Amino acid sequence: MHGGQRGRASAPEIALRQLSVVRYGSIDRWSIGWNITNKGAGPLVLVAARLPHSQFKSNEHRFEPTLKLASGQSGQFEVCVICSEPAGLVTENAFVIFSVIWAGEAWRIFVRIRVTVNAEGKPETETEMITTQKTGFSGVTG
Repeated sequence: MHGGQRGRASAPEIALRQLSVVRYGSIDRWSIGWNITNKGAGPLVLVAARLPHSQFKSNEHRFEPTLKLASGQSGQFEVCVICSEPAGLVTENAFVIFSVIWAGEAWRIFVRIRVTVNAEGKPETETEMITTQKTGFSGVTG
C-alpha cells in the first residue's frame, strides 16, 4: 500500500475535508458535504465513494457523471451517512474509500477520518491519514 507520500508521481494524492452536515430525514441520517482537492500532478476521475464503518456508514455513492479534477482543482459532493451515536462519542478508524481513475488505471484511495459527535448531535470529521492502492494490486479487482 502506498502511503500518501509527497512528490510521488506514481500514485494519486488528494486532500479531503468536511464542508457541511445537515439532518436528512430521520434522526440518524445526515447529508455530509465534502470538498476534495486533487493534489497530484495529473487529472483524477472520481468514480465512487463509500463509508463502511458501522458507526458512520453510507451506501456506495456513484459519481454520475464522474467527477473529473485537474491537478490542483477541487470539487464538492454530498453523501447521506447513518450516524446515531450520542453527543461526545468519538469514532476512530472510520474511512471514506474512493474508487478513482488516475493515470489511466483504477485505484482506491483510503481516507481515514476521526468522527466526533458534537454537543448538538452532529457528526464532525477530521482527516487523519490518506493512503492509496492500485486496484488489483492484491489480486482483487473491482
